[in-house]
Amino acid sequence: MPQYEWGAACHFSGTCALTGSATFFVSIPGSYVMVNGPLWCYFYAMRHVESVIPGAASRFYCTQPSQTSLIYGTEQDLNEGFEYLKKNVSPERLFIQNNCSISMVGDDLKGIAAKAKLPYPVYTMDSGGLSGSFEGGYSKALVLVVNEMKAQKTVDNSVNILGLSNTMFRGMANGKEITRILEESGISVISTPGLGDKWEQIMEAPKAALNVVVRDELGLSAAEKMKEIFGIPYISIGLPFGIDGTIDWLSQVKKALPGLELSKVECEAKEKKEKLKHIGSNNESMWGPLWFDRILVSAPPSEAMGIADAIRNEWVDTEKLIIHFLVPCDLNPRSADIIRNVGKDDQGIKEDYDAWVDGLVLGSSHEAARLIRLQKKFMSINITRPSYNEVAVDDLPICGLRGAEYLFGRLWNVKLFRRMEEQKT
Repeated sequence: MPQYEWGAACHFSGTCALTGSATFFVSIPGSYVMVNGPLWCYFYAMRHVESVIPGAASRFYCTQPSQTSLIYGTEQDLNEGFEYLKKNVSPERLFIQNNCSISMVGDDLKGIAAKAKLPYPVYTMDSGGLSGSFEGGYSKALVLVVNEMKAQKTVDNSVNILGLSNTMFRGMANGKEITRILEESGISVISTPGLGDKWEQIMEAPKAALNVVVRDELGLSAAEKMKEIFGIPYISIGLPFGIDGTIDWLSQVKKALPGLELSKVECEAKEKKEKLKHIGSNNESMWGPLWFDRILVSAPPSEAMGIADAIRNEWVDTEKLIIHFLVPCDLNPRSADIIRNVGKDDQGIKEDYDAWVDGLVLGSSHEAARLIRLQKKFMSINITRPSYNEVAVDDLPICGLRGAEYLFGRLWNVKLFRRMEEQKT
């Protein structure tokens, strides 16, 4: 496992591959996850999912192997787990995941499960920090499921959306908004793996005429595999942010699917743009322009790049815009003045925090906590997990046209809150 992935797993956006793969597996209704490892790995993965998907914990099981199992193998621990499942639940399918230490034992998980003669399909994989990051585990799990698919007749003007997860920040809302604007444009969405699709719906993915990858780190490997097996072309275009950005995003889909009809969405976009312009003009007349001296966007690549572009091109004026990509990538958005990759440019990231005076941070609770420790002034909007300092109970997305309205309002409210705080002093 590369050093940057090890560091990012514990200190930045996510956790290890076990949590990433468990996140994908448990998003499929009727699926159960058996963590073949200690309680620490089990509880960490379970809590990550349970905090977003209520009831998910009831579909997790942990074998809790003893220390002697590291020498003699975990077959007995697994069989005890199988017996527990037989007596207490009826999974539609079971995913068994080894953590780091158990992976080194070298047990034949498929063989042990076959001997148990379980009445449902069983899938196995090695996970954990030694196997990669959250993103690597999720991606590997999605490819495992792709390998179970069969070729089907193509449906014209149809897509799969790859790279979504209901455990990402406002993940379900973002997925619904992307599906909405595609369907409003005459595109049929066949499958959205990772967003709660049933197994049968995911298995229909080979019907799609195109795969749309919105997060490379989660969905690109699956798109490449589906092109190899089924010949389905794919485009990697990130997430749509901002009003103009959303229309540009749809235009890229239209290039791959010429039958796309954008007039309905373009009309909606025009109405929303006029509305936001009117609201912005009224606010500017009272409070001045929507300006922040400096802005830090710290998030996974798709969120960071899309939001940075929308900020610079549509929403806000600023002297300096800094991007910290939480998953290393080769993106080089022109909207940013400084670009850093977590795990590769850590010294530069430290310097950005040390030199911080005041400004807007779009990131997570990690960035807020770091600036608090450094006793720096800042304003913040959460755009990625973890989000310990904000509770979201609505269904508003941060991407697409509805997301543009939401973020535009949040930007103004952050500015107004700061102005009111200044008046108190």
